[in-house]
Amino acid sequence: MNAAFLKGGLALAALALLSACNESVEPLDLAGPGASLAIAGGDGQVGAVGDSLPQLLTVKVTDDSGRAVPGYAVAWTTTGGELSATRDTTGNDGVAGVALTLPATPDTVLVSAEVEGFQSVTFRAAATPAGAPLIFRYVDAGSYHACGITTSEQEYCWGFNEDGQAGTGTISTVAPITQVSSNLTARMSSGGRYHTCEVTLSGDIWCAGSNSVGQVTGEPSSPVTTFTNDNWSISTSFRVVQAGLLHSCALSLSSQIWCWGSNGEGQIGVSPVITPGASLDPSYVGDGFSAVTTTGLHTCAITTSGAAECWGWGTSGQLGDGADTSSGIPVAVAGGHLFRINPVIEQAPDPDFYIPGQSFISAGYAHTCGITTASAAFCWGENENGQLGTGGTTDANAPATVAGGLQFKAISAGYRHTCAITLTGAAYCWGDNALGELGDGTTTDRLVPTAVAGGLAFMSISAGDTFTCGVTTEGAAYCWGDNEYGQLGQSGIAGSTEPVKLPFQ
Repeated sequence: MNAAFLKGGLALAALALLSACNESVEPLDLAGPGASLAIAGGDGQVGAVGDSLPQLLTVKVTDDSGRAVPGYAVAWTTTGGELSATRDTTGNDGVAGVALTLPATPDTVLVSAEVEGFQSVTFRAAATPAGAPLIFRYVDAGSYHACGITTSEQEYCWGFNEDGQAGTGTISTVAPITQVSSNLTARMSSGGRYHTCEVTLSGDIWCAGSNSVGQVTGEPSSPVTTFTNDNWSISTSFRVVQAGLLHSCALSLSSQIWCWGSNGEGQIGVSPVITPGASLDPSYVGDGFSAVTTTGLHTCAITTSGAAECWGWGTSGQLGDGADTSSGIPVAVAGGHLFRINPVIEQAPDPDFYIPGQSFISAGYAHTCGITTASAAFCWGENENGQLGTGGTTDANAPATVAGGLQFKAISAGYRHTCAITLTGAAYCWGDNALGELGDGTTTDRLVPTAVAGGLAFMSISAGDTFTCGVTTEGAAYCWGDNEYGQLGQSGIAGSTEPVKLPFQ
């Protein structure tokens, strides 16, 4: 028997039972403004084109005391595919639901449920190519959300979405794994705390999320809930974009760096520092760069000769120039180290040695790490939780050697922890581990690199605020740490101290 038919049949059978329960049920009165219409299940499902989703899309109506309200009519509409019904009524448990058959072509499908007297709710589902599970090239962890690019250059996002940073078209506390747009082919993506940006294969930049200081469009405005193309006066093609806390920076195909958004700490490379500061158009930082990185309120880059430079907030030594001061212009990182140079790749990145803008240098919240041409790791900046990996907790305002003598090919600095991948693909993390973000099966801080549990071989890794994600050499995405906002891509778990595989793979 066809699996899709079986799944669809089960869903329809469940729907029939649900409808049977709806007969001869007297509705309760709604008892005040606390009554609600809410999604009960089935949101965020992904399936092959033409298949019926395995779970019903269900809503629940409750009164002001939280009691189920039966007998209320629900109207269903969809932007694609086929619903098993367009009208339904809630059962004794206050629940109503429909089955959805996905469209015949890959797309993101929206299904709305409306009940008179309530604001409608919207479900999202993704139809992927037949027989093709999600295979990721890499995943980028923002503060409390994450986005990943698949091998078909499609972007999926999930997690915290109260500013629209997941690009799903809505604002919500939690966004399930959702394809953000079926019309864009993405080269790379970067998540900050409140916004996300991506670079398409054509070299255009699209961003979504909070735009309070112009970090999305360059001009301050209300949040942007779907990925929006830049409309800047400059005309150039980009290969890397990085989303910081309140600003963004991008690296062009011609090795130029441009930044936009807040400049309150000099993080967009413009002096004098503007407070609170916002750039209405990208500011030109300079040329001759091979990489750029930002997460918090400072920015760092590698030149085409392998030297490192940083600018912005520097009071914990995160600029690495031997001082504990901020700078509105790039300053040279001390020590004379030569860091690995990211190659200019105009199409899909090399999975072995290239993670866009984040492979060989990574700016965390208040610390920075880089990998030299000898594959040695150095970190500098704040070290309260051991995020520099030196074996102690003393801050460093110049590059300090990461303990252990391991050789690395990728590194990522998060809020107060750091993760990296060795030349053999093993993942190691160090620093703050209060919520399991180091992935070693414990919640104990680590002052030196500690192996991530599971023995997986990774080709990319990304540290967020309190969680981490990585992609294995087989294209499977795993995340670990805090899951308060669904940033692990999982529902129903508080978090995990070890890697857990994302759904739909």
